[in-house]
Formats: sequence, structure tokens, C-alpha cells
Amino acid sequence: MLVADPHCHTFASDGMVSPAELVDAAVRAGLNLIAITDHDTMANAREVVERGEAAGLAVVAGQEVTTKGPAQTHILGWFLEKPIRRSMTVTDSVAAIHDQGGLVIIPHPFMPVYFGSIQPGMLRRLIDKEAVDGMEVMFTVPIGARRRKVLDDFLIENRERLGAHVGASDCHFGRHDIAQVVTAYEGDFRTAV
Repeated sequence: MLVADPHCHTFASDGMVSPAELVDAAVRAGLNLIAITDHDTMANAREVVERGEAAGLAVVAGQEVTTKGPAQTHILGWFLEKPIRRSMTVTDSVAAIHDQGGLVIIPHPFMPVYFGSIQPGMLRRLIDKEAVDGMEVMFTVPIGARRRKVLDDFLIENRERLGAHVGASDCHFGRHDIAQVVTAYEGDFRTAV
């Protein structure tokens, strides 16, 4: 069994670590793979990928895309070649990720909107129009019993339309928060999810 933390940030956005510090923290935590998903930029993605290769750590290049207001929902794109423009609609952001051959992951769903989290109604409308490839079902943000029930019920009702269920730490502080929540997988990560 392999272990990934597929939602990590550097100081290219709101993370507090350099690419070198992120890779070092991942290696020390015993991870096999991370995804670099800075907000609205891929400025450090190449460096994280290269440092990961040198350290024996697989790295997925991606981005946490901020969609158009008022909600400014966040959407993760994994396996990206180039940045996704911010401030598009949620549906257009998903389409842009898929147009690159990337995977669309819904991060930290149903949290308060100030987390940039998609809400149940918006996610229902999205999956009626566009496929998503996965959703974080475990994450480090405290969710509370009521929101957890809403999330669990939504997962049961829409299991076939939500893709892979993943866990991620939403790492911003390197060794201080990496690998607190992970995704276990076998074989190739992209195929597994």
C-alpha cells in the first residue's frame, strides 16, 4: 500500500514553506506521493516535481483554482501542464481542467464559504452538468457533526457521480501539518483514483 497527501501548498500561494521544505517534509513523513496545489498558480510546481524526483518522491503537478464569485469556490486540478485561469465559473473551471487531461477533485466540501468550499446545492448542480473525478472526504479542517452528516448523506446519495474518495491534509506548514490526513492507494496513483 502506498500513501499520498494530494493537497499541498508552498509560498507561491498561501503556504509557509519552500518547494525544498515541502519535499523534505513529505519524505520525512514517509509519503510516496504528494500533489502540489498552490492557489491560482503553478509557479512552484516544476521545482517541486524536480525536487521530488531527486528524492524518490512522486509529485503530481496541480492547482487549487479559485472560481468566480460570489462564493469563490475552490476546485483542485491534478495532473496539469499549465495553470488554470481563476475567476471562471465552477463549471468552466472543471471543463478547463478536463480539457488538459487533468483530474477534478472537490476539496474540503461543505465547510463554511470562507474556506472556499463548495456547498451541497452547487455541487449537485455541478455533477448534473460535469463529471468530477474525486472528492476529499477526509481533511484536517474540523467539520462538526452536522456538516459531517450532510457530507456523509451526500456521498451516499451521489456515490457513483463523485469519483474517488480521497483524504488530504491541505498542507500549508510542511512538517507541521503534512500527512495528517492521507490517501492510501495501490499501483499508479492516477489509475487508482
